[in-house]
Amino acid sequence: MPDPDGLNSSSHFRALLVYLVPHTHRMVLGFVFILTGQVIAVQIPRLVRRAIDELGPAIGNLNAVDGVSPAVSVAFWGIVLLGIGSAITLFFSRYLVITVSRLAEQQMRNDLYAHLQSLTPRYYNSISTGDLMTRAGSDIEQVRMLLGPGIMYPLQFGILAILAVAHMLYSNWLLTTVVLVPLIALSVWVNIYTRRLHNLFMVSQEIYAAMSATVQENLSGIRVVKAYCQEEAETARFEEINRQYLDKNFEMIRLRGRLWPIMRYINGLGFALILCFGGWMVAVNRLTLGGLAEFIQYFTMLFWPIVGFGWILNVIYRGTASWARIREILCAVPEIISVPVTELEPEIHGSIEIRNLTFRYREDMPPVLRNISVSIPAGSTLAIVGPTGVGKSTLVHLLLHLYPVPPGSIFIDRTDIRDIPLEVLRKNIAFVSQEIFLFSKSLKENILFGEESQGSDIDRRMRSAAWKAGLERDVSQFPQEFETLLGERGLTLSGGQRQRTGIARALIRDCPILILDDALSSVDAETEELILRSIQQDIQRHTTILISHRISTVRNADHIVVLDDGIITEEGTHQDLVERGGLYASIFQRQQLEESLGIRS
Repeated sequence: MPDPDGLNSSSHFRALLVYLVPHTHRMVLGFVFILTGQVIAVQIPRLVRRAIDELGPAIGNLNAVDGVSPAVSVAFWGIVLLGIGSAITLFFSRYLVITVSRLAEQQMRNDLYAHLQSLTPRYYNSISTGDLMTRAGSDIEQVRMLLGPGIMYPLQFGILAILAVAHMLYSNWLLTTVVLVPLIALSVWVNIYTRRLHNLFMVSQEIYAAMSATVQENLSGIRVVKAYCQEEAETARFEEINRQYLDKNFEMIRLRGRLWPIMRYINGLGFALILCFGGWMVAVNRLTLGGLAEFIQYFTMLFWPIVGFGWILNVIYRGTASWARIREILCAVPEIISVPVTELEPEIHGSIEIRNLTFRYREDMPPVLRNISVSIPAGSTLAIVGPTGVGKSTLVHLLLHLYPVPPGSIFIDRTDIRDIPLEVLRKNIAFVSQEIFLFSKSLKENILFGEESQGSDIDRRMRSAAWKAGLERDVSQFPQEFETLLGERGLTLSGGQRQRTGIARALIRDCPILILDDALSSVDAETEELILRSIQQDIQRHTTILISHRISTVRNADHIVVLDDGIITEEGTHQDLVERGGLYASIFQRQQLEESLGIRS
């Protein structure tokens, strides 16, 4: 992966070269074929000139024609062989260079995806999913065009133009000077237009990213859209963005529409100049008829590099613009750098100690947690309760090291969490979040997600985990049981079924630390009681952290802390806190009243 050392032009170029260096041998061989092919191509007009000059006198005297001249035969077979050689070199040059661009594209996608995996949730809060998808999709495709055609055609056209101009000057420098003037003017004009196309493309890509984000958000939140009858409003919003995208593309079409007719006109003007001045030179014997034919062919060869110059510039501008957008992601420095995994990593037993932890999401924001200190012996259960938004989930996210942890504030088995490799840390923590994310795969694949040991008893362990999570009865009613395919984000399941699937996914891993972050909020009281009873043995075998706003979930915990406004206001056992008469007691009394009235909080 390129080293994100800045976003200036030189670093852009160096980072892009990294993808070509492993394929240097292919590129060099491709360049050899390109050079050979162009050298072969410029020999054909010379043979045409010789043949026509040889046939000229004979055409004037039909009686003198006695079979095909040896010079004409040589020219004929020479053109045939050169044509075959040109075709072969063209094939191999394209095959080699374009293959390199595809391999570079593959590596670039892998690097981008791996780098996205290394970024913390804070980064994803600052950029839309649609924008990321655009950069990972169409932007990488534009960079591939830059590394393939954007390298091959400039080299091919450049060599061809140099050789063609050299032969034209050698053939007749005066006629060459006359026809090059409009071509030079064309190249300048094409450069101006392609710069304007580049600016329009940048704006178009930004609009396309916004459009992708709109589609992604609406499809993900389709239930909310329908529930609030916002179909027409969201359709109108999408149509407005789509119209802006269409307008920018129409503007690019208009620019391209002006470009091609003018290029055709200048091409025709060049031919007119050749016929006018060249014809006059032939008439005054300053140029042979074969020389004029040769000159026309060289001009035709030269015209296509000039015409292609605009397209090449467009590819280069688009590719560099897209590479800049991709580099913005690659240059995003991960906030958390994992220490390397060693061969003798100590086994994690699960004791946790938090010392004077203070955390804020940004420097300009007030702290979410302040001076949090708590000790959790291995194998014990800690419960965290408190109102919504007081930092309960933030605390467990820090235990998972999802956000930068202040040094000397969180220890696992007396080791600073910052000194534990992320892979080792997270493989030893089974985590069930408030919002369960399920993949568009089978139920079995979702439960086994993250489970690396796929032994012969995996089905038995999966069924055991599903039974403990209270999911077994639901599975028996599914059309294909555990092989049933779930919809996107598991929307074919109810909220409670999704939560129980998440619990089963955590239990099957059998990690020394188990974290349940309000994982029973979507199930009823009876199901909650059954699940807690089923996983009681697992809770006793692991260091468990229970987060819940329900007292019924946490009352049997070994230790309970009450968070309020980012600080610990109370701690102790259930009985101690009830007798103390503080916030915990008031929550407990309110929930008892709600239960007696048949209200489920």
